[in-house]
Amino acid sequence: MDRIFEIDISENIDVVIDSRYRIKSFIEFIRLSFNKLEIKDDEYLIYFDSENIKKHKLMLQTLIKLYKKTHNDDSISKRIALNYRKNVRIKIKKHSVSFSDILTINIKKNSSKEFVIEFSKFIKPVYNYIKGLFLFHILELYEKKLIISFNENSKELVYEISKKNAIMGYKVHFVVDENEFRFSQRAFSVEGSIKEYLAQIRNALSVFGADNIYEFEKVKKEYKRLAKKYHPDFHRNKPELIQKIYNKKFMKIKESYELLEEYVKSKQ
Repeated sequence: MDRIFEIDISENIDVVIDSRYRIKSFIEFIRLSFNKLEIKDDEYLIYFDSENIKKHKLMLQTLIKLYKKTHNDDSISKRIALNYRKNVRIKIKKHSVSFSDILTINIKKNSSKEFVIEFSKFIKPVYNYIKGLFLFHILELYEKKLIISFNENSKELVYEISKKNAIMGYKVHFVVDENEFRFSQRAFSVEGSIKEYLAQIRNALSVFGADNIYEFEKVKKEYKRLAKKYHPDFHRNKPELIQKIYNKKFMKIKESYELLEEYVKSKQ
Protein backbone atom coordinates (compact mmCIF):
# COMPACT_ATOMS: atom_id res chain seq x y z
CA MET A 1 0.00 0.00 0.00
CA ASP A 2 1.12 3.57 -0.59
CA ARG A 3 2.22 5.49 2.46
CA ILE A 4 -0.79 7.49 3.52
CA PHE A 5 0.88 9.41 6.33
CA GLU A 6 4.33 10.97 6.30
CA ILE A 7 6.49 12.94 8.75
CA ASP A 8 9.74 14.58 7.74
CA ILE A 9 11.89 16.59 10.15
CA SER A 10 14.22 19.15 8.61
CA GLU A 11 13.74 22.91 8.75
CA ASN A 12 10.16 22.30 9.91
CA ILE A 13 8.25 19.25 11.08
CA ASP A 14 6.57 18.52 7.75
CA VAL A 15 3.48 16.32 7.95
CA VAL A 16 1.27 14.84 5.22
CA ILE A 17 -2.12 13.56 6.40
CA ASP A 18 -4.39 11.46 4.22
CA SER A 19 -7.82 13.06 3.88
CA ARG A 20 -9.47 9.73 4.76
CA TYR A 21 -8.45 10.17 8.40
CA ARG A 22 -11.21 11.60 10.58
CA ILE A 23 -9.30 14.82 11.23
CA LYS A 24 -12.07 17.43 11.30
CA SER A 25 -11.90 17.94 15.08
CA PHE A 26 -8.09 17.95 14.96
CA ILE A 27 -8.06 20.74 12.34
CA GLU A 28 -10.64 22.67 14.40
CA PHE A 29 -8.33 22.32 17.41
CA ILE A 30 -5.44 23.80 15.37
CA ARG A 31 -7.56 26.70 14.10
CA LEU A 32 -8.79 27.58 17.59
CA SER A 33 -5.58 26.98 19.54
CA PHE A 34 -2.83 28.79 17.61
CA ASN A 35 -2.58 32.51 16.91
CA LYS A 36 0.68 32.16 14.97
CA LEU A 37 -0.88 30.25 12.12
CA GLU A 38 -0.90 30.48 8.31
CA ILE A 39 -3.52 28.66 6.24
CA LYS A 40 -3.22 28.20 2.49
CA ASP A 41 -5.73 25.87 0.83
CA ASP A 42 -5.15 22.51 2.54
CA GLU A 43 -1.83 23.49 4.13
CA TYR A 44 -1.40 24.69 7.71
CA LEU A 45 1.81 26.28 8.99
CA ILE A 46 1.86 26.45 12.80
CA TYR A 47 4.68 28.54 14.21
CA PHE A 48 6.23 27.47 17.50
CA ASP A 49 4.97 29.72 20.30
CA SER A 50 6.70 29.39 23.67
CA GLU A 51 3.64 30.93 25.37
CA ASN A 52 1.42 28.19 23.93
CA ILE A 53 3.76 25.26 24.45
CA LYS A 54 1.20 22.92 26.08
CA LYS A 55 -1.08 22.95 23.04
CA HIS A 56 1.91 22.72 20.71
CA LYS A 57 3.03 19.53 22.47
CA LEU A 58 -0.54 18.16 22.47
CA MET A 59 -0.71 18.68 18.69
CA LEU A 60 2.59 16.82 18.23
CA GLN A 61 1.40 13.92 20.43
CA THR A 62 -1.73 13.61 18.29
CA LEU A 63 0.34 13.54 15.10
CA ILE A 64 2.56 10.81 16.57
CA LYS A 65 -0.51 8.70 17.40
CA LEU A 66 -1.86 9.11 13.86
CA TYR A 67 1.50 8.22 12.38
CA LYS A 68 1.87 5.07 14.48
CA LYS A 69 -1.46 3.74 13.19
CA THR A 70 0.18 2.96 9.85
CA HIS A 71 3.89 2.75 10.69
CA ASN A 72 6.01 0.59 12.96
CA ASP A 73 8.42 3.40 13.79
CA ASP A 74 8.99 4.15 17.46
CA SER A 75 11.90 6.45 16.65
CA ILE A 76 9.55 9.18 15.42
CA SER A 77 8.51 10.00 19.00
CA LYS A 78 12.13 10.59 20.04
CA ARG A 79 12.93 12.63 16.93
CA ILE A 80 9.93 14.90 17.45
CA ALA A 81 10.71 15.21 21.18
CA LEU A 82 14.18 16.52 20.25
CA ASN A 83 12.74 18.92 17.68
CA TYR A 84 9.51 20.01 19.35
CA ARG A 85 10.44 23.71 19.06
CA LYS A 86 10.31 23.59 15.27
CA ASN A 87 7.40 24.98 13.29
CA VAL A 88 4.89 22.39 12.07
CA ARG A 89 3.61 22.33 8.50
CA ILE A 90 0.60 20.08 7.90
CA LYS A 91 -0.59 19.24 4.41
CA ILE A 92 -3.92 17.49 3.83
CA LYS A 93 -3.50 15.16 0.87
CA LYS A 94 -6.66 14.28 -1.03
CA HIS A 95 -7.14 10.66 -2.08
CA SER A 96 -9.68 9.07 -4.35
CA VAL A 97 -11.03 5.63 -3.52
CA SER A 98 -9.42 2.85 -5.55
CA PHE A 99 -11.42 -0.25 -6.46
CA SER A 100 -8.50 -2.23 -7.85
CA ASP A 101 -9.07 -5.15 -5.46
CA ILE A 102 -12.51 -6.71 -5.06
CA LEU A 103 -13.46 -8.34 -1.77
CA THR A 104 -15.61 -11.44 -2.29
CA ILE A 105 -18.06 -12.25 0.50
CA ASN A 106 -19.79 -15.64 0.48
CA ILE A 107 -23.03 -16.11 2.40
CA LYS A 108 -24.47 -19.61 2.73
CA LYS A 109 -26.70 -21.61 5.05
CA ASN A 110 -25.14 -24.19 7.34
CA SER A 111 -28.43 -25.43 8.72
CA SER A 112 -31.96 -24.30 9.49
CA LYS A 113 -30.60 -22.42 12.52
CA GLU A 114 -27.45 -20.72 11.23
CA PHE A 115 -25.58 -19.41 8.22
CA VAL A 116 -22.00 -18.32 7.57
CA ILE A 117 -20.50 -15.11 6.15
CA GLU A 118 -17.03 -15.78 4.72
CA PHE A 119 -14.58 -13.08 3.57
CA SER A 120 -12.00 -13.82 0.84
CA LYS A 121 -9.58 -11.68 2.88
CA PHE A 122 -9.66 -9.74 6.13
CA ILE A 123 -10.31 -6.03 5.60
CA LYS A 124 -10.98 -4.59 9.02
CA PRO A 125 -13.40 -1.70 8.12
CA VAL A 126 -15.61 -4.01 6.02
CA TYR A 127 -15.45 -6.81 8.60
CA ASN A 128 -16.42 -4.44 11.44
CA TYR A 129 -19.24 -2.90 9.40
CA ILE A 130 -20.86 -6.27 8.70
CA LYS A 131 -20.18 -7.51 12.23
CA GLY A 132 -21.97 -4.41 13.55
CA LEU A 133 -25.03 -5.04 11.36
CA PHE A 134 -25.40 -8.62 12.59
CA LEU A 135 -24.33 -7.82 16.17
CA PHE A 136 -27.40 -9.31 17.86
CA HIS A 137 -27.39 -12.44 15.69
CA ILE A 138 -23.73 -13.53 15.89
CA LEU A 139 -23.09 -17.03 17.22
CA GLU A 140 -19.33 -17.31 16.57
CA LEU A 141 -16.54 -14.95 15.45
CA TYR A 142 -13.46 -15.71 13.36
CA GLU A 143 -11.02 -13.48 11.47
CA LYS A 144 -12.49 -14.25 8.04
CA LYS A 145 -15.80 -15.78 9.03
CA LEU A 146 -18.96 -14.98 11.02
CA ILE A 147 -21.51 -17.60 12.11
CA ILE A 148 -24.94 -15.99 12.25
CA SER A 149 -28.26 -17.11 13.69
CA PHE A 150 -30.78 -17.77 10.89
CA ASN A 151 -33.97 -15.78 11.59
CA GLU A 152 -36.27 -13.28 9.91
CA ASN A 153 -34.24 -10.22 10.94
CA SER A 154 -30.89 -11.65 9.85
CA LYS A 155 -32.44 -12.75 6.52
CA GLU A 156 -33.59 -9.18 5.89
CA LEU A 157 -30.06 -7.94 6.61
CA VAL A 158 -28.61 -10.41 4.12
CA TYR A 159 -31.04 -9.20 1.48
CA GLU A 160 -30.07 -5.57 2.10
CA ILE A 161 -26.29 -5.89 2.15
CA SER A 162 -26.17 -8.28 -0.81
CA LYS A 163 -27.32 -5.37 -3.01
CA LYS A 164 -24.27 -3.29 -2.09
CA ASN A 165 -21.34 -2.92 -4.49
CA ALA A 166 -19.07 -1.08 -2.07
CA ILE A 167 -18.67 -0.97 1.71
CA MET A 168 -16.49 1.50 3.63
CA GLY A 169 -14.69 2.52 0.43
CA TYR A 170 -13.95 -1.04 -0.72
CA LYS A 171 -15.41 -2.78 -3.76
CA VAL A 172 -17.33 -5.89 -2.67
CA HIS A 173 -18.98 -8.79 -4.48
CA PHE A 174 -21.55 -10.92 -2.64
CA VAL A 175 -22.05 -14.56 -3.55
CA VAL A 176 -25.37 -15.68 -2.10
CA ASP A 177 -28.13 -18.09 -3.11
CA GLU A 178 -31.37 -16.11 -2.97
CA ASN A 179 -33.40 -19.32 -2.77
CA GLU A 180 -31.71 -20.26 0.51
CA PHE A 181 -32.78 -17.01 2.11
CA ARG A 182 -36.12 -16.56 0.32
CA PHE A 183 -35.72 -12.84 -0.10
CA SER A 184 -38.94 -11.03 0.77
CA GLN A 185 -38.37 -8.05 -1.57
CA ARG A 186 -40.15 -5.81 0.92
CA ALA A 187 -38.89 -2.28 1.58
CA PHE A 188 -36.15 -2.46 4.16
CA SER A 189 -33.13 -0.31 5.00
CA VAL A 190 -30.16 -1.32 7.11
CA GLU A 191 -29.31 2.28 7.84
CA GLY A 192 -32.95 3.06 8.65
CA SER A 193 -33.17 0.15 11.08
CA ILE A 194 -29.97 1.20 12.83
CA LYS A 195 -31.15 4.83 13.11
CA GLU A 196 -34.49 3.68 14.53
CA TYR A 197 -32.75 1.42 17.04
CA LEU A 198 -30.32 4.15 18.16
CA ALA A 199 -33.26 6.56 18.51
CA GLN A 200 -34.86 4.05 20.91
CA ILE A 201 -31.58 3.91 22.87
CA ARG A 202 -31.48 7.72 23.13
CA ASN A 203 -35.12 7.84 24.28
CA ALA A 204 -34.44 5.14 26.87
CA LEU A 205 -31.42 7.08 28.19
CA SER A 206 -33.54 10.23 28.54
CA VAL A 207 -35.96 8.34 30.80
CA PHE A 208 -33.13 8.00 33.34
CA GLY A 209 -31.59 11.43 32.74
CA ALA A 210 -28.43 9.97 31.17
CA ASP A 211 -26.57 11.43 28.17
CA ASN A 212 -24.86 8.27 26.93
CA ILE A 213 -24.52 4.54 27.58
CA TYR A 214 -21.28 5.04 29.53
CA GLU A 215 -23.43 6.40 32.38
CA PHE A 216 -25.04 3.00 32.88
CA GLU A 217 -24.26 3.00 36.62
CA LYS A 218 -26.32 6.18 36.86
CA VAL A 219 -29.06 4.47 34.83
CA LYS A 220 -29.09 1.54 37.29
CA LYS A 221 -29.54 3.81 40.32
CA GLU A 222 -32.25 5.86 38.64
CA TYR A 223 -34.03 2.70 37.49
CA LYS A 224 -34.22 1.40 41.06
CA ARG A 225 -35.55 4.73 42.30
CA LEU A 226 -38.19 5.10 39.55
CA ALA A 227 -39.23 1.44 39.63
CA LYS A 228 -39.89 1.74 43.35
CA LYS A 229 -41.74 5.03 42.87
CA TYR A 230 -44.13 3.74 40.20
CA HIS A 231 -44.39 0.03 41.05
CA PRO A 232 -48.10 -1.03 41.05
CA ASP A 233 -47.76 -2.74 44.45
CA PHE A 234 -47.26 0.64 46.12
CA HIS A 235 -50.40 2.22 44.62
CA ARG A 236 -53.15 -0.37 45.07
CA ASN A 237 -55.18 1.94 47.34
CA LYS A 238 -55.18 4.87 44.90
CA PRO A 239 -57.94 5.65 42.36
CA GLU A 240 -58.11 3.37 39.34
CA LEU A 241 -57.09 6.14 36.92
CA ILE A 242 -53.97 6.93 38.98
CA GLN A 243 -53.12 3.21 39.12
CA LYS A 244 -53.33 2.99 35.31
CA ILE A 245 -51.08 6.03 34.83
CA TYR A 246 -48.49 4.72 37.30
CA ASN A 247 -48.60 1.25 35.78
CA LYS A 248 -48.01 2.70 32.31
CA LYS A 249 -45.03 4.69 33.59
CA PHE A 250 -43.64 1.64 35.35
CA MET A 251 -43.84 -0.44 32.15
CA LYS A 252 -42.03 2.26 30.17
CA ILE A 253 -39.28 2.43 32.83
CA LYS A 254 -38.93 -1.36 32.84
CA GLU A 255 -38.84 -1.67 29.04
CA SER A 256 -36.36 1.22 28.71
CA TYR A 257 -34.02 -0.34 31.26
CA GLU A 258 -34.18 -3.79 29.63
CA LEU A 259 -33.36 -2.23 26.22
CA LEU A 260 -30.32 -0.41 27.66
CA GLU A 261 -29.20 -3.49 29.58
CA GLU A 262 -29.28 -5.55 26.36
CA TYR A 263 -27.38 -2.80 24.51
CA VAL A 264 -24.65 -2.65 27.18
CA LYS A 265 -24.21 -6.43 27.09
CA SER A 266 -23.86 -6.33 23.28
CA LYS A 267 -21.21 -3.58 23.55
CA GLN A 268 -19.26 -5.63 26.11
